[in-house]
Amino acid sequence: MKVCILSIVNIKHMSMISLYTDYLKHNNIKYDIIYVDKYNEVEHIEADNIFRYPVFIKKRWGKIRKIFAYFGFRKYGLRILSKEKYDFIVVWKTETALMFSSFLTKNAKKRYSINIRDYFMEKNYLILKRIEKTIENSRFSTISSEGFKSFLPNYNYITVHSFNKTLLEKCTPKKSLKKYGEPLHICFIGYVRFFDIDKKLILALGNDVRYIIEFFGEGSQHLEEFVLQNNIKNVDLRKGFPLEDTPDLLKNVDVINNLYGKDDIALDTAVSTKFYYALYLNTPILVFKGTYMEKISNEYGIGFSVGDDFSTLADDFYSWYYLQDFDKLAKQCKRGINDIKVTNEVFENNLKGILSDYFK
Repeated sequence: MKVCILSIVNIKHMSMISLYTDYLKHNNIKYDIIYVDKYNEVEHIEADNIFRYPVFIKKRWGKIRKIFAYFGFRKYGLRILSKEKYDFIVVWKTETALMFSSFLTKNAKKRYSINIRDYFMEKNYLILKRIEKTIENSRFSTISSEGFKSFLPNYNYITVHSFNKTLLEKCTPKKSLKKYGEPLHICFIGYVRFFDIDKKLILALGNDVRYIIEFFGEGSQHLEEFVLQNNIKNVDLRKGFPLEDTPDLLKNVDVINNLYGKDDIALDTAVSTKFYYALYLNTPILVFKGTYMEKISNEYGIGFSVGDDFSTLADDFYSWYYLQDFDKLAKQCKRGINDIKVTNEVFENNLKGILSDYFK
């Protein structure tokens, strides 16, 4: 018996992948992975076979043109799927499910799951109906945010928190607030692409001795010219890095930066992996007002909500930070981690029960 993980994103952007791979590994179930590589880099994963499809995308291209660039992957993936005849397919992201919808519904009915990561054009009626059919024919489908139910078809989704447990448990949690007067390291870690907001934050905190502004991840290099032009000295930029370097990059972080957009259904409803970083590190997190991230981070008392006006952010956040009771914050983070573990245990039990039917 053999499983396949099918994805149109790089492995390092599959933040929940370990929930599947750990189960497969512990049960001696072989699996392959078929995925798109848009960075032209070899990534490590303990799959039996790794099928990597390089694709070239330019940032200035529109969404439709980018979609067409991926069509070669469909042909590539279909050839492998038809040849290997997998017993079960883990489909990563709605876009992947749509790309392979015909094959999945006709050739793998009830033998695949869909991992829904975010919004993807569900407001379009034709796309919504195709998504609905693909979801209905899945063995199960998961969502990483309860906020997604506002745009998805009705279905008994399994909620799963998208965090890499093995990776996060290697992170070093804070044991106290930063001493007053020492600069606060505010870190954005992940794919950097909302440059207007990033530049706005840099200008708001730039050359303020109370802060060090960090952007770690692919895309951060595109902020370098802006930083130099504005002669800003307190910004640390590091482009793409191996996933296993994450704990080391986070060891000096005091605040997680989750300011990457709002007033967009995809951004407003998602739960960012940065939420889990904040919980595991015992750190506050910057979130935009009116988002689902604001809702859940405030539930655990770790969120600082930011509006459109950044002009007083430097002073407002600094005052807020030193009013926090660290012991209370750490307890809230621990409660959040426990709640997440309980929810994911439900997912793992479902996965175990479902896949056991195929691997008896």
